[in-house]
Amino acid sequence: MGRDVLLAVLLLIVVIMLPITFGTAIILGWLVAWVIVAVESLSVHYGVVSKQLSRENFAPDKAPQPAGAENRRRIEEIERRDRGNVVVSSMYTPFVGYGQTTSTWSFALDTASPQEGKQVVPFTVHELNDHLAARVGDLKLPGVHVENLLLVNGKDLQYEVDERTRSELLPDHAGPPGARVSTDLLHELREDGKGRARPYLAIRVTGWSGELAITFFLRCALLSDRKMLFIEGSSSLLAPVRERYRIADRLLDSPTFRQWWALVAQAGLRAPLLLVGSPFSVIAGLFSPFIQHGKQRRQAQEIRHRAFDYGASFSIRDAASDQLYYRYFQQLDRELYAKTVEHRVLDALVEFLEEHDIDTNELMQRQTTIYNTGLYAGGDVNLHGSAVGVGGSVAGVFRRGQAAGAPGQPAQAGRPAAAPPANRGR
Repeated sequence: MGRDVLLAVLLLIVVIMLPITFGTAIILGWLVAWVIVAVESLSVHYGVVSKQLSRENFAPDKAPQPAGAENRRRIEEIERRDRGNVVVSSMYTPFVGYGQTTSTWSFALDTASPQEGKQVVPFTVHELNDHLAARVGDLKLPGVHVENLLLVNGKDLQYEVDERTRSELLPDHAGPPGARVSTDLLHELREDGKGRARPYLAIRVTGWSGELAITFFLRCALLSDRKMLFIEGSSSLLAPVRERYRIADRLLDSPTFRQWWALVAQAGLRAPLLLVGSPFSVIAGLFSPFIQHGKQRRQAQEIRHRAFDYGASFSIRDAASDQLYYRYFQQLDRELYAKTVEHRVLDALVEFLEEHDIDTNELMQRQTTIYNTGLYAGGDVNLHGSAVGVGGSVAGVFRRGQAAGAPGQPAQAGRPAAAPPANRGR
């Protein structure tokens, strides 16, 4: 804001002096704007980013508090929500904040068919859910975290969910959804299996210091008087963050002459646009409280008209994710995490049904189908895999190779090539 105020004052002086000095005012104005932008850029890069935001210097407990009680309250509320067990989405898929959906599968099993010479031992969906959670929690993978989450679309909160769910999720229609719901409500909704709000078992594996996160969402539902078991599995991937967000870890404590000159040169190119746009930036900053107040009034009107969406449309971590891997081993570890969790889930399911004397032949056939689908459609074919980014495909590799002038050959590069987004599910 301070930079924009200085540039706005400078622009006013240039406009006043222009009839008198003609082109001299423009040149002098640009030079002064260049100095202002360069000083601001150098102070931000080497006074703030390199000294406070690099891996070795960043201290969360020393982070500055946001100005204003309302902003501090919102930050605390966001922190509580991050530790909650509710995900409210405004997107088509309910897994907002967990990255791209990389694979999905589902099937139904007859749980009334016993093993030969035995009788089925009844069970509840909660017993099955707890068994799967315990077995997956035993995995020796980095950063394994298993929790029960309630997923719901933000447009359904006001009137589409039942009264008890609404009272816990939305205690105040004019406020944000609750961050947590009770275990009793999760049990009730899991028992129902068909509501607008649905509980999932979320299995998250985090590696590479948080740069790679795989989350496997699992839902089980007993239907038709407990004679059919429906099982749904979906994997989501948070890929490494984009290269431009890693600048803090590449900066030295003080710039070399080459780095100093690069920032100064960039400031000279940016200065004219920032100078012309500075009045608009200052006006936007001055009127931001009124703009925010107007936005809140529109939201209140949408709530009264039953048209408000309480869900999140994106997350910062998801938006910062790239479409490629930066290390070959990141791609391999992604496959390791996803397939290990999937295998453990399916093996634990077989184990549970066998303990209850249920015929598992059909389940084993489904298991084989899922494994084969993952092998041939999930990207396990090792065809210059370093060129295949997140959501990449073998066909995409060949297309990039042909575009590079090597018909029928994958693109060769030291880093993965960008790839098209993955489909929502297979």
